[in-house]
Amino acid sequence: MARNKMGNMEAASLGELYSQRKKQIIEDCTLCGICVDVCPAVPLTSLSSMPASDIQGKVIDVLKDGVTSEEASLRSASCTHCGVCRDVCPMDINPVLMQELLRLELVRLGKKAYPLMEINLGDSTYFVPDILASMQIKPEEKRWITHVPDNPQQKDVVVFTGCALVMTPEKIFIIADILERLGLDFVIVAGGELCCGVRYMGIDLDKADAHGKALLRALGAFKPKKVLFSCAECFYQVAQFDKKISPAGFQYEEFFHFLSQHIKELEFTQPVNEKVTLHDPCSFSRVLGDTTSLRTILKAIPGLELIEMSRNKEQSICCGFVASRKLPVGQTMVRQCLEEAASTGAEVMVDACQGCYFQFLPEESKYPFQVEHILTLIGEAMGINYEDKIRKFYRYADAGRIMAEVRGNIEAGPYDPDFVAYLARRMFEGSTT
Repeated sequence: MARNKMGNMEAASLGELYSQRKKQIIEDCTLCGICVDVCPAVPLTSLSSMPASDIQGKVIDVLKDGVTSEEASLRSASCTHCGVCRDVCPMDINPVLMQELLRLELVRLGKKAYPLMEINLGDSTYFVPDILASMQIKPEEKRWITHVPDNPQQKDVVVFTGCALVMTPEKIFIIADILERLGLDFVIVAGGELCCGVRYMGIDLDKADAHGKALLRALGAFKPKKVLFSCAECFYQVAQFDKKISPAGFQYEEFFHFLSQHIKELEFTQPVNEKVTLHDPCSFSRVLGDTTSLRTILKAIPGLELIEMSRNKEQSICCGFVASRKLPVGQTMVRQCLEEAASTGAEVMVDACQGCYFQFLPEESKYPFQVEHILTLIGEAMGINYEDKIRKFYRYADAGRIMAEVRGNIEAGPYDPDFVAYLARRMFEGSTT
């Protein structure tokens, strides 16, 4: 393990850490192709007929010599970060990290790449979750803060929602209601500038590093007894900073694991009489190795019957969120997941990842079940109910109707109505204009 002036840390920044990993991969990779062989995305691309060792050779050509190819670009674009390959390398290389390095190198060599959930228009960059939130609630209705002051009031518990949950404010409301019922002294932190850095990984390591370190400082400013992450990707990212780059200075836990440990205190008073199947998010089952927390919660809800998919836990199908939905990879993986859920006969497919949720929701009308986030079911069992407006917008599939309905919220918010209408067309009608 490499050590620097920080003592037990591996590197001073993501850039330094990734430079070390890149050197290791170039030196150690034997081009055996095992990571390619187990990848669920490769068979869904034109790379399917190419030997795995040759595909891996194209990747190493980029990392070692800066020699680009269509094959390396496709390998990069189709990677979903599902983690199936994470532990298969006989040389102890993390293939997911190798794909991030490949993306970074392709960007350095001129390939365009854009962070998830950001839209560039002219000289301005817009954060999509904040805009979607502004369509659903007025600014004064937020139950989270987007900017942390220099010396905030101490809080026992800080919840960081990550980026994507902001797109569905009602789910943050459910979190707030749960924590209030548990009698906790808490604050919820969310918003565009507060980011763990994940959305810049594979694009701009300096920016990812700066955001990750700034988030640690912001969360630690509350001097919390515990920080809860309702996004498993954020939890994992912070854990990597904590272990390898910059000590967090506070205890932290994934939110649903926390709830599973306090299951008897949640007071599920309302039966949820539904047959439910669980899609295991990659970030839980393979990245965090947690296949019990979500099931513990679901099995404690009265009236709910859990029916397992045939491919579940570590074998679950990735939703394909990280791969562009313009590629057949993303579209095919979404269908595979939904067809697997349909085969169970369940009335509801539940997920705990907001990325998965937004992959599935636009396709919901094509299947004989409803897609739900686990927070909605937890809330229902506790008598906490808020309207899921994003689901309604997808069902409308009509930007004009949506804009007419949300006009009051938009007028009270900071965004130009014409730009919001553009986003509504792009998201809910599938238009690019």
